[in-house]
Amino acid sequence: MPPRDQAYLLGIDIGGTSLRVALARSPLRIRKRRKLPSPAQEEPEVMVRTIAETARELLLEVPGASLAAVGLAAPGSIDVVRGEVTTSPNLPRFHDVPLRDLVARELGVPTAMDNDATAAALAEHRMGAGQGTRDMLYVTVSTGIGAGIIAGGRLYHGARGGAGEAGHMTLLVDGPLCSCGRRGCWEALASGTAVTREATRRLHADAGSSVLARVLKRRPQGLDVRDVEKAALGGDVMSREVLDQAAFYLGVGLASLVNLLNPELIVLGGGLTRMGPRFLDPAFKVCRDMAIALHATGLRLEVTGFGDDGPLRGALLLAQELAAGQ
Repeated sequence: MPPRDQAYLLGIDIGGTSLRVALARSPLRIRKRRKLPSPAQEEPEVMVRTIAETARELLLEVPGASLAAVGLAAPGSIDVVRGEVTTSPNLPRFHDVPLRDLVARELGVPTAMDNDATAAALAEHRMGAGQGTRDMLYVTVSTGIGAGIIAGGRLYHGARGGAGEAGHMTLLVDGPLCSCGRRGCWEALASGTAVTREATRRLHADAGSSVLARVLKRRPQGLDVRDVEKAALGGDVMSREVLDQAAFYLGVGLASLVNLLNPELIVLGGGLTRMGPRFLDPAFKVCRDMAIALHATGLRLEVTGFGDDGPLRGALLLAQELAAGQ
């Protein structure tokens, strides 16, 4: 292992649209970082090569720097024992891919991997809003929905490492089709994908009723959540209804987690949280109204202070723990 004053941690957050890579002395001391388009639709070899090339570029920018360990935060079902991405809607070509070992072999240093929401939960518990708690959840609401669980002060992975796939709880039997192939999942009702799909569905049913019809005409590749949010803020009735529906189902899902796990705290992250109180306050109200009274007593519902960096900070924590154990 290189001298401690030259050894850095590498954190990697693999997303469906963006790949974030950071070189850091500690999880709170990032020295260099990159954000680039994620090759999520490509073969796993492309992802590994992109990670390795980006890591080497960052190392070249810090004279004398070398790697002590790498931490990966990846979406989907992660076998933390084998270090495999078993399945992931955001990484459609990844099926039982030993990503941890592929990255370790390419960079020549020990590597750890966990689910991205689980890594973000670790960051919140150690360094963020969850400090001092024993039972908390991190829920990401973005393109999809996922959760990380802290139980009794420790990460909870479940029997096979798949705990936290909360986005695939069934909330509405025969509801909208989810990316996982099932219907009525929480993710299919309250995520960014759910918002844009519902807005598009309504436009096709009555294109003249919303300003979004003009947006969709100019951009045939489809709407994004920002379009719906902007239209809603401008008074567009249909857009408000779509966001109100997503907020309602977000609250229903949160209440289900509260009733099941009785956490002290739920921290929300992900792109949809940037819509702020207009979206989150109704969801939090539904959550408290639908939760068992005992479980809702003293429950804290907060938005992450890490912005989009939660999974990345968690990945750096994984790397730090791995380096410390060598």
